[in-house]
Amino acid sequence: MEELLDTGSRLRVKIRFLLPTLPKIEKKAALWLLDNMEETGGMTLANFSETSGSSEASILRFCRRLGVNGFSELKALLHQESEIEDDADLPAFDVKPEDSMAEILEKVFFCNIQTLKDTMALVSSEYDKALDALLKARRVCFFSIGDAIVPCVLAQNKFMRLGIQCCVNTDADMQIITASNMNPGDAAIAISYSGKTKSVVDSMKLASERGATTICITKMEKSPLIRCCDIKLFTATYDHSEGKVIVARRIAEQAIMEALYLGLLYKGGAEYRENLKRTAEVLKTNKIP
Repeated sequence: MEELLDTGSRLRVKIRFLLPTLPKIEKKAALWLLDNMEETGGMTLANFSETSGSSEASILRFCRRLGVNGFSELKALLHQESEIEDDADLPAFDVKPEDSMAEILEKVFFCNIQTLKDTMALVSSEYDKALDALLKARRVCFFSIGDAIVPCVLAQNKFMRLGIQCCVNTDADMQIITASNMNPGDAAIAISYSGKTKSVVDSMKLASERGATTICITKMEKSPLIRCCDIKLFTATYDHSEGKVIVARRIAEQAIMEALYLGLLYKGGAEYRENLKRTAEVLKTNKIP
């Protein structure tokens, strides 16, 4: 996995993110740490090893996966994080029947803000690779299903204003057709929370086989989608809502696409800015004076 950049620690987020991919013995240490962060700060490596039931070597390997040099640095980060109010364990969408609309609104706002903060903890150099691929792309195609199509459509609207050729298809068959006609020099972007949506995964496999650069935005690190993508961008949404329909995951995906758009606008040369000015002028004709 691409090493996570230091964006202010957020250790809980990083540990939860890594859990699905950890070897059994490292996962044991990680789970114990999640439940005993405050206690861990006062332990030696030997104490932690004995209490968590993990070997010292596996704990040090886990530290390296987190991007820290050893157990002492891990404890320093734990101390740093304990000085900041940690709201990462609050329910993601704990709405109750007796809540007023003001209380529901506050919880929705909190959930979205928290998701964006947590996603920042997963930022890596993959973002630079994604922007570089888009700057070089002759055409950008988006692949998603259901409400994941929303950030794709919004991104298409922004990219087209810069003069970038792009397409979004909501039909699964049309996505397969689009992917089968992609070529080297094209970029395919998939948005899938689970990374397991069949039509999206199949489309990205085809796009990859055709030589296109493949980029995914997803939550899970272990999923069929990431296995066929060159560049992986991760979100940190923990959806405990009824029906798994929390909008926060779409907010994180939209924010990532907005960041890529701004990267294109300000690093893509004068042509993009001229195209944006021209389209802004043209769109004025669609407004009532």
